[in-house]
Order: sequence, then C-alpha cells, then structure tokens
Amino acid sequence: MEKAGSEQKKPNSLPLWLLAEVSYKCPLHCVFCYNPVDYATYGEELSTEDWLRVLRQARELGATQLGLSGGEPLTRPDLEVLVAEARKLGYYSNLVTSGVGLDEKRIAAFKEGGLDHIQVSFQDSTREMNDFLSHTRTFELKQRVAKLVKQYEYPMVLNVVLHRYNIDHVPQILEMAEQLEAEYVELANTRAKLSELEARFEVLRNDTIEDERVRQVTMKSLKRYINQFKEEIARYEAHQTAEH
Repeated sequence: MEKAGSEQKKPNSLPLWLLAEVSYKCPLHCVFCYNPVDYATYGEELSTEDWLRVLRQARELGATQLGLSGGEPLTRPDLEVLVAEARKLGYYSNLVTSGVGLDEKRIAAFKEGGLDHIQVSFQDSTREMNDFLSHTRTFELKQRVAKLVKQYEYPMVLNVVLHRYNIDHVPQILEMAEQLEAEYVELANTRAKLSELEARFEVLRNDTIEDERVRQVTMKSLKRYINQFKEEIARYEAHQTAEH
C-alpha cells in the first residue's frame, strides 16, 4: 500500500538511445546481415544537415546515447562532423564499425571531435572463417584496427554475431577478445535480435506519431528484417535436425 501523499513512479518512456544507421553501404557481404542490398529502392541517404537535425531532435526528446551505425558508417565522409555535433549536444557516442575505413587520421579526428566509444565487429576468431563469412579479406585489417582503438585509449567492444558456422568457436572468440584487450564482448544471438525487432515492430504498430508515412516505412523495413531472421533460424534448425 502506498503512503498518503506519495507519488507513484512512472516508467521512463523517453528515448534514451538513438541508433543512427547513417548509411546502408558496407564493404562486407555477411550472409546473416539484415542490412538491405537493394539500395536503388531506398533513394539517396540523408544529407549532413538532415542527420544534424535528427541528432538535435532526438536530444530534445531526451536521448543521451548515440550509436553511429550502418551499413558501415565510415563510408560517410561527414562522420567527423556528426561526431563533433554529438559531443556539443551532450551525447555519449559510440561508433559501430567493421573497421574497414578506420585509419589513424580518422581515429585521431574522432578523438578530437569527442567520440566516446568504438565497437569493432569480427565474424570469427580465425582469418579463414572471418574472411569466409564476410566474403572479404579483412581479418588482419580488423586486428590492426582493434590495436589502433586501444592505442587511442578508447573503450572497445568486440562484437561477433553467432550462428551455425561459429557458435562452437565461442571459447576461441573470447580468447581473441582477451588478447585484443577488449573491455566488453557482445555475442549477438540471432534469436535475441529477432525478439528485439519483433518488440520494436509491436511498439510502432500500436503507436501514433505525427508522420504516418514514417511509421509505415519503418514497419515495412522491420517486417523484412524479421522475416530474414526467421528464415535463417529455420535453416539452422533444419540443419541441426538433419545432423541428428
């Protein structure tokens, strides 16, 4: 029973985290990724000024953390501008990257601009599997980028998406993370991601926002991603059943 005069606490409904997928372009070709590849149907990317406006609007709504993601966010030459604006607005900013395109010149600019955190993705703990899963020769590059992140004294998250081809390699992945001195390891499970996407879809379906077109376009994209994850899970389960 609440005491007389006490105020009942309400859950915080403000958006605390803004995930800005600033580009769908990506140099990797990971088969499990939900990033769309039919770029022609999406039109032009948002301009620098558009993204600056988005950052300001989200901050006014209450967002305090910013994830700069994609695709590969480093494909945008204006990323340093977005980082600097995020710092001015008071965000805690995180760069989510494959590492491709991150050299010493750019990481120094990010440091000066106020970037707080860098997440580097790997596909596996060995060159053979990492390059096979990404359809690129990037394992050594990712190793160099991880060392560069530590050289510039960033806290580093090492991210690996788990699926049927690497789920048995978790001990080796953790050993690699320790060798690279990662502060945090994110093992992204496809089922967990599916639940997250389905929850976001339900929120949008039951929400009313000023721009109905934005809601419908977002729901359409989420539905496509959900279906892609369900197909991947079904293939994995069928493969497991066949093996046993």
